[in-house]
Amino acid sequence: MPNHLSIKIFIDNESVLCFGLATFSPGSLSINSEEVYMPNQREASYRKLFFLLKNSDNDLEKEILSKIKKDYEMFHEHNILNFESLIHNVDECPYCKSNKTTLYGHDKSGIKRYMCKSCNRTYNLLTNSLFSSSKINIKAWYTFLECLLSGTSMKSACIAAKVSIPTGTAWLHKIFIALKNYQNSIILNNKVYIDETYIHVDKSKIKYLDEIGKIRKVPKMPRGLSKNKICILLATDTHKSFAEVCCFGLPQKEPNLIICKKHIKNNSLIIGDEDNSLTLSAHELDLKRIQYKSNTIEAYENLEPIDQLCNRLKFFIDKHRGFVQDYLPDYLNLFIFIDNMKSENIDLYKTTTKLLEILFNYKVKTS
Repeated sequence: MPNHLSIKIFIDNESVLCFGLATFSPGSLSINSEEVYMPNQREASYRKLFFLLKNSDNDLEKEILSKIKKDYEMFHEHNILNFESLIHNVDECPYCKSNKTTLYGHDKSGIKRYMCKSCNRTYNLLTNSLFSSSKINIKAWYTFLECLLSGTSMKSACIAAKVSIPTGTAWLHKIFIALKNYQNSIILNNKVYIDETYIHVDKSKIKYLDEIGKIRKVPKMPRGLSKNKICILLATDTHKSFAEVCCFGLPQKEPNLIICKKHIKNNSLIIGDEDNSLTLSAHELDLKRIQYKSNTIEAYENLEPIDQLCNRLKFFIDKHRGFVQDYLPDYLNLFIFIDNMKSENIDLYKTTTKLLEILFNYKVKTS
């Protein structure tokens, strides 16, 4: 009885697909010990893999490659027409904001075009959006977003959505832009649990590239709460949460006050450990305080909501470790969006749809 082999496709030296019967390597395609040449170059892609399909005489090889090609094409079809309902205010002109618009045919992709009677300019559903002049496959976007929202890394999300790392980086940029002001409307009240957590930063190990998050590791990390650590202030009322960058090193009163003014309602009760950096905020906002000594049984029992929030943030950051420091606020916005959706018991599909709806309806400012 023959051994059951596994198939693994490597595109740009990255494993992207796994299922039964055969094995692919970066420079070759191996089926039943027969080698088929495949260029081992950085630009190697699915299209080069499909080139093998035209020249193959092996029925098993043809069947496998045909299934891969069909699956790939499903993730790269321009199918925005099936999801027009996600886009709001289609009757409003994106240029002059007038509602005096009329349907003006369709473009070559089948997307509806409109004409504004006020400024005589034409537009479609995607004009001035994050998806303007780009091909959209909703299935690929859903897969990419579901992976991110369920806690995987961007690299794993790219593999699942069958897109390249540069494409996934561009998509992540769009998510960051759409969620830029997400936390601005978050206000906590009544019983608020609050604490700080820290993330290492060492500028000597950061290598700025076009892609998000490329880090050159260094052998040693600074110890203690030095200025090589970024302080992040987190708080939750068990329904909603926020997380914002406070400062470098030990928490400071003035930055904490600015953040608390934005997100905590006056006369609320804040619960946390013994922290002098929150005294100014408590005084200015008339906040009542309950404090517990750190690393005690009493603190563990009473500060569980904020401790769990800090742990979830560290887990999230660890999945995306290696990002450039400038993107930290954007990652915090994404984390808080995910965490708040889970707090409201919204399932993954609805959360993904909501984020996709936010992306579609974000309008890029034009001069």
